[in-house]
Amino acid sequence: MSRARFLIGLFVVAMAAFGLSAYGSDTPEHPSELFKKNCAKCHGENGRAETTRGQNLRARNFTDAEWQAGVTDAELIKSVTDGKDDMPPWGKKLTPEQIQSLVKNDVRGFAKK
Repeated sequence: MSRARFLIGLFVVAMAAFGLSAYGSDTPEHPSELFKKNCAKCHGENGRAETTRGQNLRARNFTDAEWQAGVTDAELIKSVTDGKDDMPPWGKKLTPEQIQSLVKNDVRGFAKK
């Protein structure tokens, strides 16, 4: 095997190991595993809150463009951390970094582009 092929192969393996794309995309997976594990039960993997549990609890539809435009990241972080209405607080179960990631990458990821 030539040295160039070896280095290219090593580069591809390293990119895969770190979850990077060869095409330069730095967009995280959406929805994230963290969202799927903790939020999708009510908000659904599609963010529309169409689950039975979400409907019963009046969970927020994250695809609602008007709602997305009317709420700040700081408000969302506070709601996730402290809880709001029927949503329980997640501040003791998730780190501030996890909550910020959920807001910026997942909740905001459902906004229509």
